This record gives sequence, C-alpha cells and structure tokens, in this order.
Amino acid sequence: MNNEISPAQKYMRANLRDRNLWSKPEEYDLSQDLDRKIWDKKFDNNQVNFIHDRLDLIADDLFSILLPNKKEDFGLRQEYKEDILGQGMEYGKWFYFPWSKEMVHYPDKVELRMLRTARNKELIDEHEQSLLYASTIAIFGLSVGSNVVDELVISGIGGKLILADPDIIDPTNLNRIHGSFSNVGSKKVDHVARKISEVDPYIEQVHISEKVTRDVLSEIVEEHKPNIMIDEVDDFSAKVAIRDRARIGRVAVIMATDLGDKALIDVERHDLERTKPFNGKLKQDEFDSMLLTNDPEKAKKLLPKIIGIRNVSPRMLNSFMEVDKSLAGIPQLGITATNGGSLAALASREIILGRRLNSGRYVKNTLKLKSPTSFSHNIKIFKKFINSSKH
Repeated sequence: MNNEISPAQKYMRANLRDRNLWSKPEEYDLSQDLDRKIWDKKFDNNQVNFIHDRLDLIADDLFSILLPNKKEDFGLRQEYKEDILGQGMEYGKWFYFPWSKEMVHYPDKVELRMLRTARNKELIDEHEQSLLYASTIAIFGLSVGSNVVDELVISGIGGKLILADPDIIDPTNLNRIHGSFSNVGSKKVDHVARKISEVDPYIEQVHISEKVTRDVLSEIVEEHKPNIMIDEVDDFSAKVAIRDRARIGRVAVIMATDLGDKALIDVERHDLERTKPFNGKLKQDEFDSMLLTNDPEKAKKLLPKIIGIRNVSPRMLNSFMEVDKSLAGIPQLGITATNGGSLAALASREIILGRRLNSGRYVKNTLKLKSPTSFSHNIKIFKKFINSSKH
C-alpha cells in the first residue's frame, strides 16, 4: 500500500488553517498617492483575481434617488452621470477582500448607505435611518443569530456589530446558516463578518471568538456600550449571564427561538425598567443558582419553563425526548430561523427608534399551520413528555 502523500494533500494540510482566519478588507482611496502605489503593487504581484467596477449603475441610481421628479430627463441624467464617471477610479473607495482576492469599487459611506436604504423611504425617514446606523448591537450565537445579522444589515440597522461565537460551521449548520459547503470548517464569526463586509465594508465590527462568560460580557458592555444584546446561544449559563449583565448595564435583550414552524421573540427592556430575567419565567433562586454554577442537567429541566409547553408542537416535544437517542441534536428549521431573524431585527428597530415595545413574548406562526399529526397521537406525545420530565 502506498502511504506517500500527494502534492494536493500536502497543499490541503498546509492551507486548512486558512479557513479559520479573519481577513479584514483593505480600503483604498485612489486619489491618494500612497494608496495608489499599494494598489498597483497588488496587481503587479498577481494578488487580485477579479475587479468589480459598476460605476455606471451607481451613478444611475444616485441620480434617480436625488432627483426622482427628473427621472425621465435623459439629458440631465447624462450630465449628472458624466460628473461621477469623470472621476473614474478616484470616485469613492475601493475595497480588497483577501478571502476572495476581489477588488470592488464602492461609493463613499454616505452614498453607499443612501443607495442601500433608498427603498426604505418614507417607511423609515432620514432621521430614523441615521439613528439605526448609529446603533451598536451585540449578537451572541451565530447559527440562528446569523439570520438576525443578515436582517439587521440588509435593513441598515447597526453601524457597529459585535459578533460572538466560539464555534466553527459544521455541515449540519447549513440548514440555517446561509452559506455553501466550502464554508464548512470556517469560524462562524469569520463567515458572518465577511458577508457583512461585502454588503457594507464601512460597518465597524468587533469579533469575539471565545465562550460567552460574565467577564467577556462585562468587557463588551463597558467598552462598546451596545444598545441591544441578541441572545442566540445554546449554553444556558451564557443566557443567564447575558441577562445578568444586561440588567446591570441597562441594555435591552432580544431572543429569537425557533420551535418547528413557530418563532418566539422574547423582549426584555432592561434599558427602561426593572425587568425580570426571562420575563419572570424562572424563579429568582433558579436564576441565581444557574448564574453561580453551570449545571447542564438542571438547565435541561429549566428550559421547558422558559419555552413554555403550550408553544411546543407535539412533533417538537417528541424530538426533545429523542435527543441523544435517535436524534443527534434538537431539530431546527431554516425557514423558522429566517423568520425569527426578521422579527428580531424588527424588534431591534423599534427599540432603537424609541418606540414603546414592551417586555414580553411575541409568538409568530404566519400561516396558522395545523398539526400534521392526529389529536389522539398528540395526546400520547404530551403524556409521554410529562412522564419523562418527572424522572
């Protein structure tokens, strides 16, 4: 048997670690001599695989946005476009993305955000949009949380995003993380960060690739002062720690939970009032004990109290009982994760704009879907779950 390693295998082993590296985009202003020299050197060294420059489309859309009542004046449109096209490569900024080796031409920050939010008007006015961009949001857990980030970014919410998750993308994550199989093995933080940068490279990012602890949370709240903390972590002790720090720092907490076809959105307005953690679904002594000691078995028993048994479908209950038996983990649907991400972003918008979104639970099952199993079968599952929870 030939055990010799092929050149392809050697290359793979040498470069596998690259899947876990965050490569910040490089910004170039070609009206500056130094930037132009570095830019030219990249091309000389064959570091650029692709260049994307659609200045014509940028100019065309900017004209329509700024002069909507003159859209049919083709002479004026051409005059406006020629002013931008005349600036050529010195217009706006260029960003180089090391992970794809692409060089992309962007407008400056103001014009990019004008383009990205043009279709939001007047559903969201200019002042409101500026408040949304000025906000800082921390997202803990980037499986379901990645869907929240997608919706925040596409909505122009969060000029500064704090991304926290210690894990890599596993193959099974791809039913709720928007990506491809080539992203398997990448850090979740890196994957989400790259997507953000490609949409809006001006968004400030803070990356936390370690477990969420009370010390990490204290540092985040004290240094970055987030307006909102999004809880999408699996670790129950981390959920407790997030709420403890939110209560001390007076920061709103949003949690999206996907249960089969149903999305639950929990809002805790620690920023406005003395709100009970988990909206009072745990007793204070239960909360305090989990804050002091990470007890997985106790967490498993407390989780149904937080979720609420009436919010769980019979199939979901049956799934809970089959975890580590016939199922490797709790099932989650990408459709529901996306729905939860949208609702969490909507709740974030309302909080940032100072609207009165009260603490509490909001349940969303858009189509009011009926159970696919019979009533008698559902009763059997409920009885089985109740009996199993007694042991």
